[in-house]
Amino acid sequence: MTTRQLYYLVTIADLGTLSGAAQILGISQPALSKFLAEYEDSLGFHLFLRYHRVLTPTAVGRYVISCAQKILDEQTRMLQSLRTLTDNGQFMIRLATAPNRGAILYSHIYKPFSRRYPEISLSLTELFAKEQPGAIQYGQIDLAIGSGDTSEKVSDIPFAYEELLLALPRSHPLADRKKISLTELKDTPFVLQGPHHNIRTLADRLFKEAGFSPVVTFESNDVLLVDSMLHQAVGAGFVSKAHVAPCKELVYLSLDPPVFQNLHLRYPLGHILTEPEQFLAGLLIRERLSDARYTASSSKEAKELIQLAKSFAQPETDSQEDFPSMPIGAAQHTAPQINLSTPLLKYIIAIVDEKSLTKAAEKFYLSQPALSRYLHNAEEMVCAQLFTRIHNRLQPTNAGKVFVNFARNMLQIETEMEAHIQAYLQGHGGGLYLQCDPELATIIQEKVMNVFSSMHPSIRLHIVEGNPDETQDALLNASADCGLYFSRESCHPVLNSQVIAGSALVYCMAKNRDNEASGQLPEGYMPERLMLAMKGSALRTEQERLLSSLWSTSFPVICEAETSVLVTLAQLGAADTILPEALLSQETLSRCCSLPGTPMYYLLKAVHPSRTFPAPAKDLWEMLNCCIMLPHAKSLKK
Repeated sequence: MTTRQLYYLVTIADLGTLSGAAQILGISQPALSKFLAEYEDSLGFHLFLRYHRVLTPTAVGRYVISCAQKILDEQTRMLQSLRTLTDNGQFMIRLATAPNRGAILYSHIYKPFSRRYPEISLSLTELFAKEQPGAIQYGQIDLAIGSGDTSEKVSDIPFAYEELLLALPRSHPLADRKKISLTELKDTPFVLQGPHHNIRTLADRLFKEAGFSPVVTFESNDVLLVDSMLHQAVGAGFVSKAHVAPCKELVYLSLDPPVFQNLHLRYPLGHILTEPEQFLAGLLIRERLSDARYTASSSKEAKELIQLAKSFAQPETDSQEDFPSMPIGAAQHTAPQINLSTPLLKYIIAIVDEKSLTKAAEKFYLSQPALSRYLHNAEEMVCAQLFTRIHNRLQPTNAGKVFVNFARNMLQIETEMEAHIQAYLQGHGGGLYLQCDPELATIIQEKVMNVFSSMHPSIRLHIVEGNPDETQDALLNASADCGLYFSRESCHPVLNSQVIAGSALVYCMAKNRDNEASGQLPEGYMPERLMLAMKGSALRTEQERLLSSLWSTSFPVICEAETSVLVTLAQLGAADTILPEALLSQETLSRCCSLPGTPMYYLLKAVHPSRTFPAPAKDLWEMLNCCIMLPHAKSLKK
């Protein structure tokens, strides 16, 4: 398997359809379908169940997909670690801030960071907030501080917000206001930031909501030039509260309603921040929040980063700030940037272990030139030199050490996955889930559980109670392996079902009604009291359905019991009820009437048509066939 193929599996599981996954992956649906079919054939079982063109992972499929995700996460972490290496093998973290805003911030955090991590260099790039997600996505930036909305391209931590104020010339007729509505400024000229600036994006949104297009006398992406033009009272403009520069020419008013923009720490999607990156992030957040014009957001992750920075910092950099917390969403997974295969990982590890291309090649029965090509391909994929020759022996570079450490982790996960698959196929370990009607659960536990456990001691049989609809849904969504349930239908349109037993339902009258068996309910007949099956059972559902079709009113229910108890009470004639005909004695049948449409009551055994069972599951099916010996199921047998 390659990491690209593993990503195919994860994407199929996430989207649930081959067409949707193929579109995201940029391949044809037939090609993706062929890959999945061939991989499932190689495994010997289905990873997904198919129902109405929706693919749902099986129990073992969920395990394989979880392992695939772990391997992809390891590869992502490897790439992130390699990306922080410079050409000379030294680590570097690339930081981005908004133009003209980052120099002071950088100068404040550089000293404490370099004191803690002298081997890691920092670089600063000024980028507009709109440009930051793309730069992070394409590996140009490691961390960024920016404002605006969240982006699906990156992970971010919202840690602060600031109010957006309206700057008005003091000579403006509305300059004496404390708050102002944008609709009042239709005829006012504006000085605006250029289209790359986040404030301009927010301003355009506000203008649209206000229902007018502004008169723009000046615009520029240079925020210093925009500030200069505002101070010359050329027109009104938007300024973040944190960057207000008081002057006699301008007044700053809150908008009505007030408008805020969030400040985020951004980093690559799916990346787990390293300790140096966490420390740097904490310094950045703490330094920005030291400005009282920013208001801290309730972010648990931001708080944790700040606390980390405080614990690592020297005493002179400590701060007593604290912030409330809230849950944080996990970073999403992204498509792998490279495509590593299992053999390639093993080859690179062998070169490290053997310290020789020749010996490593001999280990895998390869020629030295062939192994050299594999190494070259790996270095091209990760854009780093993995080995250097010292005293005629190959030694891993810093990048090589990073690569090999993660490669070992990835192979370990794959080894565990393969062992689990073999155990599943051989019937060792794991579990089987049987969902059934509540009335059957107790008896199956008594009749099946002990026998199955003695035959397969390493497999746990889980018996889950559920009504027919719940059992069918569980089979369709792969949360259950097999099902045993009652139904008025003798088959299911999708599931592979088998009738174990079946009988017509009849209306059984109490003894004291003095009614003779006429085959039909007497005209105008009304029950005095009823006995019904337990709530949640399939029989109870059918009883309630049939009673509502006979009478529009409800009647007293004197007893709710299991089917076997109802049969006994019906034989005694305690009250009216509805039961399967095959359960009743001839004497009791003399007080029974047929129901309109002659409703049937079946006991079904069902599985998903795409489900492939290992040997233990087949043994379970045979035992379920023996469940016909259940008292009421045996009676229901045709």
